Amino acid sequence: MLRIINGETVRSLYSIEDAIPAMERAMVSFSDGSAYQHPRITVEPPGADGERGMVLLMPAAASGSLGLKLLSMFPRAAEKGLASVQGLIILVDAVHGEPLAVIDGVSVTEIRTAAVTALATDELARPDAVNLGLIGAGVQARGHLRALAGLRPWKSVRLFSRSRDRAEDLARWAAGEGIDGVEVAASPTEALGDADVICTVTSACSPVLADSDVAAGGVHVNAIGAFGPRCRELPPELVARARIFVDSRQSALAEAGDLMLPLADGVITEDAIAGELGELLAGAPGRLGDELTVFESLGLPIQDTLACDAIYRRAVEAGAGVEIDFP
Repeated sequence: MLRIINGETVRSLYSIEDAIPAMERAMVSFSDGSAYQHPRITVEPPGADGERGMVLLMPAAASGSLGLKLLSMFPRAAEKGLASVQGLIILVDAVHGEPLAVIDGVSVTEIRTAAVTALATDELARPDAVNLGLIGAGVQARGHLRALAGLRPWKSVRLFSRSRDRAEDLARWAAGEGIDGVEVAASPTEALGDADVICTVTSACSPVLADSDVAAGGVHVNAIGAFGPRCRELPPELVARARIFVDSRQSALAEAGDLMLPLADGVITEDAIAGELGELLAGAPGRLGDELTVFESLGLPIQDTLACDAIYRRAVEAGAGVEIDFP
């Protein structure tokens, strides 16, 4: 039997708090080489009127779990009222090869990405960090507010979005979730002026803040949103003065415009990458003092695979999802 698990069911079974220990295992196993992960496969079919979409295929396996993530990003999805990013994850029994489940990939991505950011922030932010700034007001901003809310006793939480309506909607949602004190800022400068921790969670392809918006010392930045070698959220001047950590060196050097563009321009060298998050979680040094730190997050399929393994097990126990005969 094949179990179909939609996004609503995923969220009812699996929280960010559930995901944090699983993501720690995923990151450590990736960095120590005990997990298998194939480089991301990108398919770019030609689109109508010259517009192109993109499909990403991402296989991974660890500890008896095997998954294949398929993610689509198509600009014209909005014409049908669809999200620009859609996807699913196929979970396979790594012992017998039996397809076990098809699981909504968007909800899993939201949960595991925010959980990984929480881990990076716990490792790299100063212990006395109390001011949080967010740029972006979409699905990932919501997940990150939830993930970071309990991490520190935030004195202030300020967010900015190019759409003030979306920012205000997010602030109201946060209040309804018991995340108090979220303020909507009129500009990135206002949102980030006194921020100790910053999250950029946008779909932008050009910098969403200025280097001068970020204080000189001790700030931690989570760069989450930009994807692809031509897109970036961070200005090169900020990247040049940062101690940089990544989820995967290989992926960052092939897919992270935040790093690839400054590398191409000679602003930084590959040595600017101080380490992987999995190495930090295994005991490698992270923050050394009052330097600026950046965590560049691209997401790893091993994160999805381990999350889906737990979701599937919980769905079986709860009788959740829809079972179909297969094959």
